[in-house]
Amino acid sequence: MATTDKTVAMSAIEDPVPHKAPLLSVPQDRKERDKLRGVIRDYVSSTKLAPPLSIDELRKHADSVITISGSSKAYRDFITVLVENELWRETVAEIPYERRILLLPQCLRSKKTCPAQMDELGLLCEQCGRCPTGDLQSEAEKLGYSVLIAEGTTVVTNLIERGKADAIIGVSCLSVLERAFPHMAAGAIPGIAIPLLTNGCEQTTADLEWVREAIHLRTNNQSLHSVDVERIRSEVESWFAPEALRPILKSANNRTAELAVEWLCRSGKRWRPLLAVCVHRALASSEEEGILLPIRKLAIATECFHKASLIHDDIEDADDFRYGEMTLHKQYGVPIALNVGDFLIGEGYRLIVECGAPTERTVRMLAVATEAHRNLCSGQGEELLWKKDPAPPTTDEVLEVFRHKTAPAFEVALRLGAICAGGDESMCQMLKTFSESLGIAYQLHDDIEDHRGTLSEEKARQLFEQYRNQTLRSLNSLTNATLRNLLRKAATKIVGTLQPAK
Repeated sequence: MATTDKTVAMSAIEDPVPHKAPLLSVPQDRKERDKLRGVIRDYVSSTKLAPPLSIDELRKHADSVITISGSSKAYRDFITVLVENELWRETVAEIPYERRILLLPQCLRSKKTCPAQMDELGLLCEQCGRCPTGDLQSEAEKLGYSVLIAEGTTVVTNLIERGKADAIIGVSCLSVLERAFPHMAAGAIPGIAIPLLTNGCEQTTADLEWVREAIHLRTNNQSLHSVDVERIRSEVESWFAPEALRPILKSANNRTAELAVEWLCRSGKRWRPLLAVCVHRALASSEEEGILLPIRKLAIATECFHKASLIHDDIEDADDFRYGEMTLHKQYGVPIALNVGDFLIGEGYRLIVECGAPTERTVRMLAVATEAHRNLCSGQGEELLWKKDPAPPTTDEVLEVFRHKTAPAFEVALRLGAICAGGDESMCQMLKTFSESLGIAYQLHDDIEDHRGTLSEEKARQLFEQYRNQTLRSLNSLTNATLRNLLRKAATKIVGTLQPAK
C-alpha cells in the first residue's frame, strides 16, 4: 500500500507506442544510452569528481564527455543528468529503501482510458495494467519506497523541505529534471534521474529496465542503518525544559544555577546537542545504543558551552536582545551575566567528567573541549581587536576568525559524540576538517542573512558556496555510510541556502 508521502510515478515503457509523442534530446537506442553511461562512469572515476556540483559545473563536465565520446551536442542536457546520476549513485545505494522516494509522472498513462483519480498528492493509481505506472509503484513499495505520481518541481521541493526524503529516484522529462537540480543540490539530496524518451502530456515512454535498475540499487554494506534526525531533534528539545534540566544541573536552592537553567531553556536551534547525539547514534553498537545518560549529559554540555559564549558575546558586542528577548546582561547587569556564563562553562566540563564514559574516553573529550574553548576565545578576541583597528581585515583574516570562533562549537559536539561511541582518532580528525568548513559556511550564511559582516555581499556569497560544498565533499573520505549520510543531511539543515541577492 502506498504511504501518504508518495513519490512521483511516471509512465514508462520502452517500446514505441502508436501515438506520436515528440522525441526528447535523448538517445533513442538503448545501446547508445548504455555506452554513454559507461563513458561517464569511467570519466567520473578517473577525474575523481565528488558531489555536490553546481549546474554550471555539471554542464562543463558534460561538454568534456561530449568531446571524449563524440556524442551529439544535442544530448548535452541528457549527459548532464547522467553525470549527476553517477556522482550520487554510490550514495543512493547506501540509503535504505524506506528512506527513498520514487517520483513518477502522470504522463505515462492515457488520460482517456486511465481510471485513476487525483488527490492533493497526485495520481491514485489503480494498478489496472493499462500503463507501466502500477507495476513500477507496486515493485517499489514492496521494497519500502514511498511513491508519488505527480508533476513539477514543487513536489520535490516540499518533500526535501519536510525531511521526507534521503534520496530521490525520479522519472520525468529533461526540462523538469533540470529545474529540480537546484533544489536537490541545495538540500544535498542524492538522486537518480531518468529522463523520458519521448515528451508530451500523456502516453510518454521511458526505459523501464533503467528505472527498475535504479529502484533496486543498493549497497552490500550490511552495517548501514538509518538515523531519524527529526525524531532525535524532538527528543533533544525535550531535554531543555526546566524540569528536565534542573536535576542534571543540580540547581536546587542555587539562584545562579536557576538563571543558567532559564538561559539554557530560551529559544535556540540546538544544533550542537543534536549533532552530538546523531553522531553517537550513528556510531554506537547495538549494546551501546541503550545507554542514553552519557550522551545526554554530553549533549547538554555542548549547549552549556554555546550558551555561555552567547552571554559573553552579547556583553562584548553591547547587544540588547537575543531570541527576541532582552539579553541576560540587560536584565541582570554585566557582573551577574558574566558569572552565569562562567558557571555554564564549569557545568559543561563537569558534565563531561560525570557523563559515565570510560576514563580514557573522558580524558580525550576533556582535551577536545579545552582546545575548542581556547580557539573560540582566540577567534572572538581577534574580532574584538578589529574594532580598534582602522584598517579593515583581509578576507583571509576574516575566514581565520570564523575558523576559530564558530567551527569549534560544531567540532566539540561532533567529536564528543564520536569519542563517547568509541570513534578513533582518524575519525575525529575528519570531523575536525568537516567542522571547520561547516563553521565558516554557517558564519558566512549568518552574516549575509543578517546584512552584516566585513566582506562585501558578493564576496561572502561566493565564499559561502565554496565552503558549503567543501563541507559536503569532506564527508567523502568517511567510511561509515550511516554517519556520512547523517552529516550530509545535518549540514544542509544547518547552513541552509541563501535567498537570491537583491
